[in-house]
Amino acid sequence: MTAIVTSLGAGSQWHGLRMASPHPLLRLLATEETYVVNQPDLSSAYDALVMERWAPANASALPHWALSAFYRVRRVIPRWLQLALRRGLIKRQGLPDFPKWPYDESVRDLLAKLAAILAAPGEEIRFRWFWPHGARAALALTHDVESAAGLKNALRVAEIEAARGFCSSFNVVKCWYEIDHGVLRELAARGFEIGVHGVWHDRSLFSTRAEFESQLELLSEAADSFGAVGFRSPATYRVNDWLAELPFEYDCTVPLSDPYEPQPGGCCSPWPYFIGDTVELPWTLTQDHTLFTLLRHRDVELWLGQVERLRDAAGLIQALTHPDPGYLGEPRNARRYEAFLDQMAEHTDLWNALPRDIARWWRHRDSAETWSPNDYGTAMLTEQGRLVFEVPA
Repeated sequence: MTAIVTSLGAGSQWHGLRMASPHPLLRLLATEETYVVNQPDLSSAYDALVMERWAPANASALPHWALSAFYRVRRVIPRWLQLALRRGLIKRQGLPDFPKWPYDESVRDLLAKLAAILAAPGEEIRFRWFWPHGARAALALTHDVESAAGLKNALRVAEIEAARGFCSSFNVVKCWYEIDHGVLRELAARGFEIGVHGVWHDRSLFSTRAEFESQLELLSEAADSFGAVGFRSPATYRVNDWLAELPFEYDCTVPLSDPYEPQPGGCCSPWPYFIGDTVELPWTLTQDHTLFTLLRHRDVELWLGQVERLRDAAGLIQALTHPDPGYLGEPRNARRYEAFLDQMAEHTDLWNALPRDIARWWRHRDSAETWSPNDYGTAMLTEQGRLVFEVPA
């Protein structure tokens, strides 16, 4: 991947031409002028990153036959044994060189190369700021509900968040457990969002093209039943090119960087991006299960470190947690989550919004033709090649 990124040299030809649909990387740094590169290097490098084209198709931590066998017998395997197997696999694999974990800056580095072409070091570039109201970064709290008990506990998690002025989304599986629609209605009435977390909580959706197509109608039914416009794939299994075909406004399946999921990888982007007409909201903080259960962290310091790097990038801080037993359903994990929220409440420059509102904002940012002067922030490349962002005045 380094070879792909560093191939963008000063020989790239840039022109101040106005175009209706510039490349998505250019939209990130949209100035009063719209630029286009007439070499394919820039677009191919960006697409290789966010679409995970650097990874083998359907890459996974285990062979497909082993994953299929696991999901067939998963419900009868004791939880302690599942955890022991996962920890053993983590120890055997180690950490990959790419994407870097717990944070990868490849897309930001790519944007710095763009800035080097547009302006000299120390020269400000005025561009459409990433977030509304001059927010330093966006904060999305999301939860994947994996059981009926988790759905019941969702109300308690929502209370914890609301007491601190936060809102969040809960992604629910259509056919994996009994769904209490009264809970869904109460969450929605309190201002929380309901999303879809698949038809079944297994790898079947993206296992084959035929299976994917066969589940699309069921996903549409779930969207109508839940009043949902957003989706996250079970266990974050994905085929990136198919995500645009989902019947949703946005998807939040792809991590910034995560080597611990059954399908490891990452888009390396702290900002949303488009897959077709679908807004992809990458989740950017390590999952609660990984942090507290698999890696056995006893505090939220790793989360807070990731938050600081995302704030520095003016990025999307997206937490992915679970209200279920064994996750936030455990009192000690709930307390850790509360401690994290308390820290987030101290950042008064964050835009906490529902994922659907963040996706709609990103679509507006991409397509709006007129902007107020106050909607522009600045980017500047330092002598050391670091891209620095300043919020609108």
